Amino acid sequence: MTGLADRAEQIAAYLVGYETGAVVHLHDTDGRQAAVDFLLEWPDGRRGALEVTLVTEKASIAWQGMAMKEGWRWPATSSWEFRAAATSFPYRFVRQAVLRAVELCDTYGVDKPSDLPSVVLDAEVDLARFLADDLGALRRTRLDPGVVIYQSVRAEFVDNAPSDFARVVETWHGEPHMASHLNKLGRTADVSERHLFLVPTDDALPARFFADDFQLPTSTPAGFESVDALWIWSNYWHRYLSFRNGLWAWIDFPPRNQSTEDASRTA
Repeated sequence: MTGLADRAEQIAAYLVGYETGAVVHLHDTDGRQAAVDFLLEWPDGRRGALEVTLVTEKASIAWQGMAMKEGWRWPATSSWEFRAAATSFPYRFVRQAVLRAVELCDTYGVDKPSDLPSVVLDAEVDLARFLADDLGALRRTRLDPGVVIYQSVRAEFVDNAPSDFARVVETWHGEPHMASHLNKLGRTADVSERHLFLVPTDDALPARFFADDFQLPTSTPAGFESVDALWIWSNYWHRYLSFRNGLWAWIDFPPRNQSTEDASRTA
């Protein structure tokens, strides 16, 4: 895993450990199959399980998984940005077409594929298809070498989403990968608490909830009855949500000057 997925696990372990007073141990390691990400341990001997997952728009799960494996960057000697035109796109084809476009743009000294000589475009069938289908925008930059991959930009009305955030959370239960995470929590033996930490990506989060200034949810999100605590954090938020004992709460991030002992809980 790379990028946000890696950060999500680190952040989840720290925040849940701090808020619950538990020591957090990495568990999904050493060849364990279908194991939860972390185990929690409390001074009184109780143990818990913590599973962490991103919530992604269904149509983009496949290509985002491939992009994560490449660190959201395709290899190139010059610096570029690629932004997808839609939620989903044929990843391997676009990767090949973009890298060929970069190579040609560098050779002919232009900053975008459409400025290439017509004779070149006529000879490059895949590149011509990439441009004709409007699969995304490729832009030269002055940063590090490589092609940085960005998701599509969305435009939507704020009122498109329900005002109760719990209704949005319910839709995440239907994500294709969610059942496997819930099953891992359910199969974990000798634990008294099961915690699920969700991190929605920007394509899965309605515009109404981009900032953490909305009212607390007012109902129980259906589908997550098997977990004892639900935690939610977005990369856009400056605090995070918890749903424990039937109650929603906003929780502030711990102070940055926490002791080394506190920070080591995520070992």
